[in-house]
Amino acid sequence: MATKLLYLEAFDVTTADAVVANVREAEDGQMVVELDQTCFYPRGGGQDWDTGVLAADGARFAVVMVRLDENGVAQHYGTFEAGSFAAGEHVQCAVDEERRDSNTRLHSAGHLIDMAVSQLGLPWVPVKGAHYPHLSFVEYETGDAVADDATRQSIQTKVDELSTRDYQNKIMFMPPSEMGAYCRHVPANLPTNKPSRIVLYADDFGIPCGGTHVRTAREIGKIEVTKVKSKKGITKVNYRVEGVN
Repeated sequence: MATKLLYLEAFDVTTADAVVANVREAEDGQMVVELDQTCFYPRGGGQDWDTGVLAADGARFAVVMVRLDENGVAQHYGTFEAGSFAAGEHVQCAVDEERRDSNTRLHSAGHLIDMAVSQLGLPWVPVKGAHYPHLSFVEYETGDAVADDATRQSIQTKVDELSTRDYQNKIMFMPPSEMGAYCRHVPANLPTNKPSRIVLYADDFGIPCGGTHVRTAREIGKIEVTKVKSKKGITKVNYRVEGVN
């Protein structure tokens, strides 16, 4: 049975109670714990996984990696620091909040850049993103258009404006067929192993996305667009977030 992904339903879920569904040993010797529900984010969409702890009476499991399999089951990889779990046992989940906050801010910054690109009227199609402390960028199909430093500066100016607005982002669940009413671009290859969802920034910019997001752009902090480069019809917008990169 698929794991209920609690982080999809709210912006800042970092603790939860859960029931152990299965415990097994992975091929690399790590242990894997499966739960009925989880607040841990599994790596995907250019965002890194959560780490943290699963705990029960006399048992503690350090989560070092989380993956979501093709059936929608969250795989919590790690090691038992004390005791062990059995199927049916209740555990407490606690995500490393500092890591989650950094990943969320980096991820949300990428979407704010995309929002800036859209508001500038650039007819770019987003195709890829990476939102890691060592490497953060959004990549677009731009055809013959060639971006230069003036393009970078215009994106920076718009991002600066958007990042100070006081609005509340919203979460909405819907089938991909309905997302076009809210999103300027809906990828054809959206994941099918988890509920389909959009996050609405500022009431008018929807993003089909299963990652974690800030409640308001102010929470991201200072975003610096470090480089914009075009090559063979692809333009990459690199960025950093103050205090994270």
